[in-house]
Amino acid sequence: MLRTDILPEVLKDSSCFVSQLQRLWLEKARSFADAIPIAEIIAADAENKFRRDLFERACKEGFGALPFPSTYGGSGGDYLSFCLVNEEFGRRCVPIMSSLGVHVLCQEPVFRFGSEEQKQKYLPRSASGEYLAAFGLTEPNAGSDTAAISTSAVSAGSHFLLNGTNTFITSGGAADYYIVMAKLSAAGASAQDLPRGSSEKTITAFVVEREFPGFEIGQKFDMLGMRGYATCELVFNDCRVPAENLLAQAGMGRKVALSSLAKGRVTIAAQATGWAQGALDAIVVHLREAEANGCPSGALAYLVGDLSMLVESARVLTYQAASAIDRGESDVTLAAMAKIQATDAAMRLSTEAVSILGSRGLASNLLVERIFRDAKAGQIYEGTNQIQRMLIARRYQSK
Repeated sequence: MLRTDILPEVLKDSSCFVSQLQRLWLEKARSFADAIPIAEIIAADAENKFRRDLFERACKEGFGALPFPSTYGGSGGDYLSFCLVNEEFGRRCVPIMSSLGVHVLCQEPVFRFGSEEQKQKYLPRSASGEYLAAFGLTEPNAGSDTAAISTSAVSAGSHFLLNGTNTFITSGGAADYYIVMAKLSAAGASAQDLPRGSSEKTITAFVVEREFPGFEIGQKFDMLGMRGYATCELVFNDCRVPAENLLAQAGMGRKVALSSLAKGRVTIAAQATGWAQGALDAIVVHLREAEANGCPSGALAYLVGDLSMLVESARVLTYQAASAIDRGESDVTLAAMAKIQATDAAMRLSTEAVSILGSRGLASNLLVERIFRDAKAGQIYEGTNQIQRMLIARRYQSK
């Protein structure tokens, strides 16, 4: 059954699962998303233009740092609330959806691993929308395998020198600071800086500001999907990063990255659940209109039933993963399952929607073809679904 009110069907009778405050965040997100004119949504995609103004408006509504405490300017919400917001933004294809998800993902390592000075400098400005953050990990020859990165860092006394290239970085062309992973050369670090048993080069996290000498924006990408997110390359050419911008301890970069990405995958699952719901909404509206015009659609009822189950199963896995995060029990395997189920569901739903609606499904104002293009990207970024399946298998093989 297609939901007819603000709350997803699976949550209507689950007061123990969704609190009144979480419902309010969902309602707020839906109001924000539905208030954006469809013409603006289409234009951001067609022109591949990042809507900084819309991002700042979202931050003023409390979405920019929803799961972080008010101590640092956050909204004091939980991760399930943030997933409810992301589902609504995905359903409506809000132009800043992915950038907002990455923005929160970048605040996570600062909040969890940063010094008090780093927290005070970056988190309140991120919450207000003054700062936009991006995550620098993917490289031309290193995507899902975080251990394969080649960006290097060398200690030079009061600062570090970074060299390398990140690619396909969401918000990269518009961000004010970046969480960047680099391999710190043992030759440039004292023995006590590196963990025992480390290799010659060890992955380390840094906060890199846009104005640091030696940093520049490289190629900008005009892609099939996920457009309007200022996706680009980041180039580090002896980029001078002050020593105080070392995030956590030397050698902890992989831990910093993986702990953040696990939550990021749950965010993607929420966005993809929204895509799937948006495609299902379009199918149901089309079939109702066909019935009203005397074209029976009963033969497709079974398909709508199957598709509805896909959406709800994605939603349950996603909220289960989000609830685990809120309990302090973040589960990498559960996050991987949620990402796979939701992005695969979005791809299936949008494919079926295009087929059922025919040429009408290609009309930009219905958002179906936009969801189709974005869903394919969702199966790829922040760890391909193939890699996620390997992670799940490895978990069960190790038991």
